[in-house]
Amino acid sequence: MTVGEEIRTFVNEKHFPQWGIIGSIIGLVFILVPQLFYTGTLGEPFSMFNHYVSELGELGVSEFAMMFNIGLMLAGIFFIPFMFGLGLYLENILGKIAAVIGAFSSLSIYLVGIYPMNNATMHGITAISFFLSGLVMTVLWALAILMQRNVKIPKIFSLGGFINTAIFALFLYGPWESLGAIRPVFSMRVTLEWAIYFAIVSYMFILALYVWRIEKNAESLQEYSQSFQE
Repeated sequence: MTVGEEIRTFVNEKHFPQWGIIGSIIGLVFILVPQLFYTGTLGEPFSMFNHYVSELGELGVSEFAMMFNIGLMLAGIFFIPFMFGLGLYLENILGKIAAVIGAFSSLSIYLVGIYPMNNATMHGITAISFFLSGLVMTVLWALAILMQRNVKIPKIFSLGGFINTAIFALFLYGPWESLGAIRPVFSMRVTLEWAIYFAIVSYMFILALYVWRIEKNAESLQEYSQSFQE
């Protein structure tokens, strides 16, 4: 088997959904658990309404910062083959473009874990890279699903992509104020960032789980048919 064939097997319909499922689970567990043990600089507990996602990875403040940062790195790694596999699975040019943008977005997630808030410059660059690429990626996935000729994923699933795109756009371009010296009880900008997190992880998990179940059922049916013929 050539290197190209090995790579294609790595991201084929049998394997790529698994990377998406694993990446999503890691993204949930490694990012949500640190909230339970977080104590801020003023002794405050963590709140999704006034603490940014990245604050969970701030070394010296977040008790489980390393868990959070490692979780981002692992999730980013697992999502890269998932993105390429999904792009090939959809069998259209938009899917392939979305796969490349999605892989870049996944790499950005990985780099956010490498550069936590303590490294403000690099963290800012990697974070905005994720948000901008995520905006483009989600609309491309939605359009790629909507424009399938050979429908493998129901076109209604494109709705999830458009919802993600809307949340990204609201976060990036809405008239929301950043956190000031005094942390408010509620920040729309912070809340939207958490909405992005839940929306994108949920969307990737749903797509991955759907393809995995469809391909698993097809494989079982094929095995049953072969055994029946024998």
